[in-house]
Amino acid sequence: MAVVSTPLNSSLRIIVETGKDDDNKPIYRTRSYNNIKTNAEDEDLMSVANQLADIQIHPVHAIRRTIESELTEVV
Repeated sequence: MAVVSTPLNSSLRIIVETGKDDDNKPIYRTRSYNNIKTNAEDEDLMSVANQLADIQIHPVHAIRRTIESELTEVV
């Protein structure tokens, strides 16, 4: 039985380090950008993320893309 994955939604998350806690561990905050086109190329999304990272006050820890998909069985 085959399974088909249909992308429904995509989002971009930029995780920034906003400081340190009392134990000197980093504190992270997430900047979320929703409703990204599911067919957007990863390279294009990374380019946009890097441009957004350049205007952040805090240093960027990570850039993540999340894609929500619906799985259906094909008989």
